[in-house]
Amino acid sequence: MDPVSNPLANLLDRFRGLSVWIEITTEDCTYYYGPFTTEAEAEQLKGQYIADLKAEGSAKIQALVKKMRQPESLTVARTRTGARS
Repeated sequence: MDPVSNPLANLLDRFRGLSVWIEITTEDCTYYYGPFTTEAEAEQLKGQYIADLKAEGSAKIQALVKKMRQPESLTVARTRTGARS
């Protein structure tokens, strides 16, 4: 059930500090976009963020819509060893 139509679920998510985010991973970085009110809203906008990254030359793009706490950083670059920084 969509959180907009289930106020109790929406309230519980807010209490837990959760909201909907788009996580997009490329060869070089992980990007976080959000927060969004619903998963449907995030799904609707996901393609625009992917198109922007493609236009900038990003490759191997993977995107997920998920509920999570706000990330510490909205852009996480990878080092040459593949670890996140």
